[in-house]
Amino acid sequence: MKSKSKLAALSLVTVMLAGVITGCASSNKEGGNASPTAPASSASPDSATKDPYEIAIAIPVFGAVPKDIQAVQDEISEISKAKINATVKLLPISIGAWGQQKNLMTSGREKLDLSFEFGMGYSSSVASGTLKELDNLLDQYGEGIKQQIAPEYLGSAEIDGKIYGVPVYKDYTTGVPGILMRKDLVDKHNIDVSSIKSIDDLDRVFQTIKENEPAIVPLGSGLTLPSDKYVWFDKLGDRYGVLPGFDNDLKVVNLFETKEYEDFLNKMRSWGKAGYFNKDAATSQINGSDLLKAGKSFSYLTSIKPGNLESESRAAGTELVFAPLMPNIYATTSDALGGLWTISTNSENPERVMMFLNLMYTDKELANLFIYGIEGKHYVKATDNSIDYPAGIDSKTVGYSIQSWIYANPSIAYLMKSDLQEMWKLTAEANQKAIKSKALGFSFNSEPVKNEMTALKNVTDQYQKGLETGTLDPAEKLPEFRAKLKAAGIDKVIAEKQKQLEAWAAANQK
Repeated sequence: MKSKSKLAALSLVTVMLAGVITGCASSNKEGGNASPTAPASSASPDSATKDPYEIAIAIPVFGAVPKDIQAVQDEISEISKAKINATVKLLPISIGAWGQQKNLMTSGREKLDLSFEFGMGYSSSVASGTLKELDNLLDQYGEGIKQQIAPEYLGSAEIDGKIYGVPVYKDYTTGVPGILMRKDLVDKHNIDVSSIKSIDDLDRVFQTIKENEPAIVPLGSGLTLPSDKYVWFDKLGDRYGVLPGFDNDLKVVNLFETKEYEDFLNKMRSWGKAGYFNKDAATSQINGSDLLKAGKSFSYLTSIKPGNLESESRAAGTELVFAPLMPNIYATTSDALGGLWTISTNSENPERVMMFLNLMYTDKELANLFIYGIEGKHYVKATDNSIDYPAGIDSKTVGYSIQSWIYANPSIAYLMKSDLQEMWKLTAEANQKAIKSKALGFSFNSEPVKNEMTALKNVTDQYQKGLETGTLDPAEKLPEFRAKLKAAGIDKVIAEKQKQLEAWAAANQK
């Protein structure tokens, strides 16, 4: 009903996701294993729900506002009214106006209770004072949430020892870095997918496509940076100071001065000179996946997680095949915080809002309504645990649809019949087995260096995409890029990040 793989692109809107496990891991308090009728909280006395309350919920919308959103809102309110004496008001905001509209609402003290928060903006939202601290509310009314999310991942939302947002339940790992390719062209040109083990192995693949398929480019790239997907370091939130190998004895280094990054840029430059990228890769505002879907490219770099291959193939309209480029998956704070649910400081009843948020993580009926809409109208059962569109309706004509990865806990909802039906089981396993970054749980507070952060973003916006798509020559532009980062204050940012990381490690005995 919607692509489950787009967390990333958001990621930057990376990206924003970019991404979001069934009840298979109750022993470690992770996964959708709560009863659909689980109470909001055993700690909520009758007096806490005595008076009715309307909960205003801001959600990002990618495209037109669903025409049946009022009908879905009414159905959600029936559930919440019965359970916590609260109704809901859904506030859909276009993704293009999301940041500006949210700022206007909070600064204008408009009614706003609950909101999705993109991970990339979480730290700055905390610094701005617009998010309610949640620790006490979680203890009182969020028991279901704590049963759903393992402590190390819930703790990833801590900033200066306090939690201001609850992570969306999803795959909290980097995923397996690799490349998705059109299967029809892989088969047509006898490309041996099993022989692809690293980015160096892609040279011959891209050359084959370049020589035999002149109407398309071998590698589509646009909104998302190549190093957003091909990652060998813990970004520590923003890349301005990273941990190579997800450890490095907690020594923060300048990514852009490492030999690994220089080697990566040289590889990208060789691809650019060979014509493997689309010509507008440095300026394009669409994703590599969209270029493939439009028939303009053969492949795109990605990090695959359970269910992604199926959902990406469905979105592309053609079968795709995946080749991993790195062997391991890691869990980092950045990946755990792809998206969160937060309570606004504007809220007049944060206790009731936390009760509702607890329901979002535990109530199956609510999850299906919020994600898919009304049964019989927006979806029909295909099997006991999967659904499809009603006859004569598809993803373009259905009256209600949201991006499932923004929902608090999609693992307790149905899957589309075309989804990988073991997706949430495999996601739980990935979260458990992932190599935990030594800095998992650390969130950088950029407030002390906010001016430098702004200056650094201006510099990276000027150079990074051009360098990583082979458009700019690293022999000429990398030294210039490094010098401007120095002038913008990257050393000060790294020093501040190192200080905070060491304090966090001491407090957490790392």
